Amino acid sequence: MRPALAGWLGVVALCSGAAAQDPPSRASFRFSADAGATLRALWEESVAAHEERVACLAADILGDTVFVSRILRVDPDAADSMGISATASIERCGPPEWDGTVHTHVALYTEDSPSRRFSGQDRTVMRMWYDRWRSDGVFCIVYSKRSAHCEADGVVGGLRSRRRVVR
Repeated sequence: MRPALAGWLGVVALCSGAAAQDPPSRASFRFSADAGATLRALWEESVAAHEERVACLAADILGDTVFVSRILRVDPDAADSMGISATASIERCGPPEWDGTVHTHVALYTEDSPSRRFSGQDRTVMRMWYDRWRSDGVFCIVYSKRSAHCEADGVVGGLRSRRRVVR
């Protein structure tokens, strides 16, 4: 099970769309001030370019809280038509320095907003990240200036006893 929540300015609020689709979870996501500012800048750059953007994400899981401490933008070199390279982000954003990735959704999914959920292609990239690093990951989608949908592998019922690395 993956917890799904939205937002990043200190306290994270449960996304009503996610709540209707996912089992309830006690897990929450919190973002440092620097991480939040970097996510806002990533979103603004993505909107201005009309292309998705990707960044590495560093996080710590403490009990029922995923604390995102750092974000590092990945240059869109060798990008696909959506402006991102899965291979580049997977290779750049791995352990021990990074715990996963965050990317923007800017293309409209409904009449007035981008998708707030991971697409099938997103889930394929998340699986590729796991296959490459053999470690639980944390992944987010930024879909507005102040909102994100995040999921953390290995957090079941909002609790995690220790990081899982498969060898």
